[in-house]
Amino acid sequence: MSSTTLAPPRSAVLRAAGLRHRPALLTLLAVMGVVSLALLLHGWYLHTGLDRTGAGSCDPATDACRVKFKQFLHQYADSMPMLTSVSYVLGGTFGAFLGGPLLAREFEHGTVRFAWTQGAGRSRWTAGGLVVGGAVLACVSVPFGLLLRWWSVPSVMASGSFSPEAFVQLPPVLVGRVLVAFGVAALAGAVLRRTVIAVGLGLAVSVALPFLAYAVRSHYMAPVEEPVHTLAPLALDRWVLSVWFSDPAGNRISESDFYNLGRDYANLQSLVSDGGYTMHQVYQPADRLWPFQWIEFGWTTLLAVALCAAAVWWVRRRAA
Repeated sequence: MSSTTLAPPRSAVLRAAGLRHRPALLTLLAVMGVVSLALLLHGWYLHTGLDRTGAGSCDPATDACRVKFKQFLHQYADSMPMLTSVSYVLGGTFGAFLGGPLLAREFEHGTVRFAWTQGAGRSRWTAGGLVVGGAVLACVSVPFGLLLRWWSVPSVMASGSFSPEAFVQLPPVLVGRVLVAFGVAALAGAVLRRTVIAVGLGLAVSVALPFLAYAVRSHYMAPVEEPVHTLAPLALDRWVLSVWFSDPAGNRISESDFYNLGRDYANLQSLVSDGGYTMHQVYQPADRLWPFQWIEFGWTTLLAVALCAAAVWWVRRRAA
């Protein structure tokens, strides 16, 4: 009886994929658990500082709250620089380390030929491993993103939710970034058949993707333009893309020309408050944070699916 007639059902393929990659999945969960514990301890330290200084419970728009937050930074700033660097490394790293060995290790060890003769065929075995690995990554990335968001509250208070390092930590964008790194590493493993190179490419993409996404993020929706008659900061969560000024006659002047008009901040403030000059802000409103999250999640997830589909196609058509 041929192996075609004995092809196992999809559920059996997925169970077999889970068993086959169980050591890698358990290692991933263990590493994420250790990292999560470190984030919990460090986050508790930062949140305790916010409570002690009163910066965590005041209105960020008030001057008194800004003073309290400066006091917090003065006492706890030594541990703050790591927030930005960790934002771009964590998350995507897990996808790269899981996706890289997924196919490359089987090619390196020569176990692919045995797997392809087990009735399910190379395509179903490959797709099963990718589905299981991707599903586990997506599921664990959601709570991990919530933890990252809680941990990075001081960074959000300082620069707003639209800041690049804060935006990439929310669960929708984090899940998409993790899956892209996973897809790149898996495809590289299928094509190059080298685990180390596949993981390295996944890591490189996971670090580069936030910068690429930031370059196109402002175009998700048409920005809003608003005349403002104050130089004082407005809503922190709005994402200001650019500013320009107009004189009392309504003529546009450059930012440098405007600042050359005043001797100091108070003089410039009087020009825009009652001197006829106007500052125009081009920005994305704060209420677009979650629509932007889901837009970015959508295109990164589609990209990840395309990368995984390409890996299946390569294994089916090109691998030997």
